[in-house]
Amino acid sequence: MKQAKLPSALNATITSAVLCGIFSFSIVQASPQRIVSADGALTEIVYALGEEQRLVGVDTTSSYPALATKLPQIGYKRAISAEGVLSLSPDVIIATDDSGPDKVVEQLKAAGVDFRVYSEAPSLDAVEEKIRHIAAMLGKQAEGEQLWAEVKRKVDDAKTQAAKAEQPLRVMFVLSAGERSPLVAGGNTGADTMIRLAGGLNAVEGFDGYKPIPAEALVTARPDVILMMKRAGHTVSADQLFSQPGFSMTPAAENKRLITMNGLKLLGFGPRIGDAISELTTALYGNSEQSAQVVP
Repeated sequence: MKQAKLPSALNATITSAVLCGIFSFSIVQASPQRIVSADGALTEIVYALGEEQRLVGVDTTSSYPALATKLPQIGYKRAISAEGVLSLSPDVIIATDDSGPDKVVEQLKAAGVDFRVYSEAPSLDAVEEKIRHIAAMLGKQAEGEQLWAEVKRKVDDAKTQAAKAEQPLRVMFVLSAGERSPLVAGGNTGADTMIRLAGGLNAVEGFDGYKPIPAEALVTARPDVILMMKRAGHTVSADQLFSQPGFSMTPAAENKRLITMNGLKLLGFGPRIGDAISELTTALYGNSEQSAQVVP
């Protein structure tokens, strides 16, 4: 029995659909099951998306949540070992653009490892990109959208709270203070970004990055509040800080306004950034009667 021929247009459509189906199938990649993270914020994102069981190794900056510290370690993010990473047989390595050293990164790429790099820029845009891209990699796009929406909501709420203040407070972030000149944050730093997102003004002007500042410049900067990182066994008390030259003659010393926060939460630019901004804003403007404050 002679078979009827399909019209050429229909035949071409079916052929095209079949070929497209084959092509689409051929480029679909399985979601990675063995992930090595070389950055604390990226590790937090994986946990926040509920996919921590895929992590097989992390760097030393991955200190939150506490369970992450129980995973195999690959060293500090800027000094990772190719052998240590490869021994974990990862499907993918997630890192930031300051991970290294460069020679090791090239070795890992040459070994055929999928090495994905995300921006270390201290900005909300960079946080959004990290959340969306990692969520897509894990096949958790909906959860990623929900996570970012929650971050954005907290940032917007903090902005509304800060706008109610009579005037923005001048905040100085001090990275370290001791016998030598204190090291403070200028522009183009994570601390500068966080101060501004919390509705404050960076009391330090005229330079980018972190630099030591003499006592006279501390007085001239007139900070209303000093912001520092909370460090186990190394946290400076308000009495200790404001007894030092320069600090003792600031508006912050007059009211003993010192805020200390967890460093990774404050400057990690990960999924907890909404919480960090909200808590810093409340510490600045929501508790005006308080002096020295330690934020969890």
